[in-house]
Amino acid sequence: MGYRNLSPQAMVNISAPWLDPAQDRKVFTSLPLLAPLLPAVEEAHGRILTTQRLGSSLQQQAKALMERALALDATHDRKLRGAYNYLGALAEMTDDPELAAALLDLRDRLAPAGLRAISRSYGDQAGDAKLLRSRLDEASEKLLKKLKTPEGPLAQVVDAWVAAALEIEKVEAQREQLALSAPSNTDGATPREVLNARNAWIRMARAVETNLALEKTASAETVDRLLGRLRRESTRADRRGRKGGAEAAAEPAPADDAAPPAADAVADADDSFDGA
Repeated sequence: MGYRNLSPQAMVNISAPWLDPAQDRKVFTSLPLLAPLLPAVEEAHGRILTTQRLGSSLQQQAKALMERALALDATHDRKLRGAYNYLGALAEMTDDPELAAALLDLRDRLAPAGLRAISRSYGDQAGDAKLLRSRLDEASEKLLKKLKTPEGPLAQVVDAWVAAALEIEKVEAQREQLALSAPSNTDGATPREVLNARNAWIRMARAVETNLALEKTASAETVDRLLGRLRRESTRADRRGRKGGAEAAAEPAPADDAAPPAADAVADADDSFDGA
């Protein structure tokens, strides 16, 4: 029986009862050949948990930054679109041709690309926001401050979209930094860290299984209690693996698929089984 197709979730569900005083820990430590393996179980179990916590934390950070960027982008687009359409509507409504021309001039200074500006990249939006003030002359500045909206002066609406664009730039920089510092796989740990954690757990599970087979004081009921979940989960995982539904990770097994019956069996160097 191999363990290569076990998921990290299955691994922690299998080893957790061995460590839990309310479940199988007392039985586990009462057996002379299993008790020395408890530190290895704790370490292997903890390493699987650590890689998963790291992955969850990184994913949560990335998700939060994405949601922040989307919210800011929505504000930027809404404010820009509203101001652009508002100035166009005022130009349509006024009977003063000079005012109409001034309104359209202000509109085009604020958004030279028109409403296409809302579909541009975050970087382009931030760059455009930085250039906005340089496009305004004294007359357009004055008109911008004079015009009113339900939210106050039109200048406040423009300031809001500029601020949103500049904040998006900061959020994007954070996302890029997270991507650079984050591991390259979806579990949030480097491929070697994930592989080493899995290898350590598999070595530990093999040692438990082998030592329990040599444990003369262990009844059939005890063996089933300690290994039943491991065997059931392994069988299901292998079945999924044969159907192509599971990713085959490197399995740190000797050629004869047996582990040495000693605590030292789980203390080998990780990289010697890295499967690379």
